[in-house]
Amino acid sequence: MPKPGKFAIPLLAVVLALPLAAQQPKSPPESAQQLARDVIWNELHDHDPLIHWQYLSTRTAAGETLLREHVETSNGPVARVLERNGAPLTAGEQQKETDRLDAYLHDPSAVARLQRDHQQEEARLDSILRIIPDAFLFAYQDEPSGDVARLSFRPNPAFSPSGCDARIVHALTGTLTVDLRYKRLVAMQGTIAQPVDIGYGLLGSIKPGGTFAIHRRQVSPTQWKTDRIELHVRGRILLMKGISKDERETRSNFRQVPQNITLAQADSLLSQAAADPALQAQLAALPPAPALASAGLSSDR
Repeated sequence: MPKPGKFAIPLLAVVLALPLAAQQPKSPPESAQQLARDVIWNELHDHDPLIHWQYLSTRTAAGETLLREHVETSNGPVARVLERNGAPLTAGEQQKETDRLDAYLHDPSAVARLQRDHQQEEARLDSILRIIPDAFLFAYQDEPSGDVARLSFRPNPAFSPSGCDARIVHALTGTLTVDLRYKRLVAMQGTIAQPVDIGYGLLGSIKPGGTFAIHRRQVSPTQWKTDRIELHVRGRILLMKGISKDERETRSNFRQVPQNITLAQADSLLSQAAADPALQAQLAALPPAPALASAGLSSDR
């Protein structure tokens, strides 16, 4: 199941305390390197495990497109497939989804395993975010427009990556789009500029030219969620789970759910979504999600 997006520090008080010039910037208020560092700090410290969301996702990977409804809980996210390759599930397929979720809810070991996997993925993402200010050299791509600034980034030759994830990240060049009012990440797009060997090439390798892109949106005064992901990777990777060579996901229709929601209550919301004719009509009317603009683009939080 896709991991949910996170990040939830109370930024409103911070924003109100900023000088007017910082809230309505007309020129770069600080160096691009410091701005990137501030943005990543905010993302890393935006954690509120009591705020949960329900949302729709459309994910294409391995030649299959799935439309799913998700609900976040303190025990991890749960999701139910609503459509496969643009077609609603048959009665038999719906029953399989019901049986799958019911078996999961009544299997404490499966719940614990998913929660552990989710926590590990979140910790992995945090470790990647932490190295970004040091792994790259940032520069303003152009003059900030209104509340938005675009930064270009390239590998910092003084940074020595340690570990597979760090080496892949350090091979990227691209752009970072920032909301200057809140110093939040709006979008990041990157291209793998050089080959990356894993275990001296024995465990795998990644070819140059691969791309990734993410986009985030503000869903409440203090909450931002990832609403688009694209990933296109070429190479052979033996020990990195959870990566498809070509993957694209969009997320929409974010609704906050109670902070103390249980897995059983989340399952009930998923069942209601699957049986709701109004929702099905809404899904049928959804236009195709726009592609992410990125040089060379052909992808919880």
